[in-house]
Amino acid sequence: MLTPLTYRAIPGRHVSAARRITAMIPGLVILLALLWLAHELALGERIVLFRYLAMAFAGCMAFITPHLLFPDGDKTLVLQLNPSPRRLFLHHLVKLRALWLYGLAAVAIIAFGDSVSPAQDFHEKTRLFATGLIALTAIMLYALYRFATIGESSQRWNEGKSGRRLFESLDSVGKSTPVDAGMFPTFLSTILVTFIGMISVVVSAAIPHLVLAILPFVLFLGYSGFRLGKEIRRYDRRYYQSDAFYDELFTNPATGSKESREPASYGSIYWVPKRWRAAVWTQIVQLDRKRPMGRIIALLSFTYWLLIWLGTPESWHAGWLLFWILAKNMLAWPVSGPAISPSVFHWWMLAPRDWMVARFFLQTRWTLALLLTVAAAALFSEAVSWQAVWMWTLADAAVSAVSAWLLTRSNECLPEEICITFQAVYYD
Repeated sequence: MLTPLTYRAIPGRHVSAARRITAMIPGLVILLALLWLAHELALGERIVLFRYLAMAFAGCMAFITPHLLFPDGDKTLVLQLNPSPRRLFLHHLVKLRALWLYGLAAVAIIAFGDSVSPAQDFHEKTRLFATGLIALTAIMLYALYRFATIGESSQRWNEGKSGRRLFESLDSVGKSTPVDAGMFPTFLSTILVTFIGMISVVVSAAIPHLVLAILPFVLFLGYSGFRLGKEIRRYDRRYYQSDAFYDELFTNPATGSKESREPASYGSIYWVPKRWRAAVWTQIVQLDRKRPMGRIIALLSFTYWLLIWLGTPESWHAGWLLFWILAKNMLAWPVSGPAISPSVFHWWMLAPRDWMVARFFLQTRWTLALLLTVAAAALFSEAVSWQAVWMWTLADAAVSAVSAWLLTRSNECLPEEICITFQAVYYD
């Protein structure tokens, strides 16, 4: 039988292997760090760690679910195939599948990652894993129910058909809501998913008997499945309403595109000397269109701090920073390819030696973020020394210089005889 885990209702888009690996490595490192933390814990400590994980999963699903579902990047294909409501429901489940499986892997590590006595309390560990499976599934289905069916209510709030009294009462006392009217249902749903997910964990923790502690999650799963099951027959209507609303919400009115922010302006590249500023700016704009570098750097920083907080060995910290430096430089390589950076066009802009300098500035764009991340770790943790802050900063600058030299040699200076001839004719 085909299930959401083995079947795609809508054919998926091609994702390069490099992008998949880049997305998977931080998650794998966190799972390994979790294994390091849990490998000597007693059963009671494992239960407490699972409760923290379930609360974190509820908060994560509350914030990330609307961004994973809408606007749907496969919408054009969906309109062409016109799938049934059930297939659209499976399509949404597939979009949330990776995060659910990742949380389930974390639960398995917490339950069975015991290197001291793996066979001891095996039945209780199995029960803990089953509790985690039910809890995470309930949270995922409830988040899907809240956000996949939110389009109609959001439209009514956006048009002023709902919530009028609330806004009038707030205006009378000189206050306003923290979000726009159309986003108010999303704001409430985010609070509800977080609160109900966490309160189910609290209620379960208040039950002294381990067998009965699973009951709140079973009830939560039953409620989520019941409410979502009632929407299956009209899921196509819910899908198109919600996608249309978020598509309009996330559209940049200035550019008409789905960009979450404006591209980097020329004035924001003030830290680059004028001779290379235009070249660096064109590369940054192209890079930001292909890679959300700010989010990637934030994820790298968070993972590094998490490794320190979990008490992993210092070799893990060094390995992660080395991966950070290499990944940061390698993610900028696609904008140096001939499709985005034609050699002849670059020769007209600057000499190859200047492109080496420009690419060095491009590669060191996030070096300050690396320095501040390691410095914050050195400030609040004894696991990192101030000497390591400057050592890793210099290492990043060195790798950036080597990367800039290699990319320029492969793009602007090959074949060598053409490069020399062009410089002789144009620059001399």
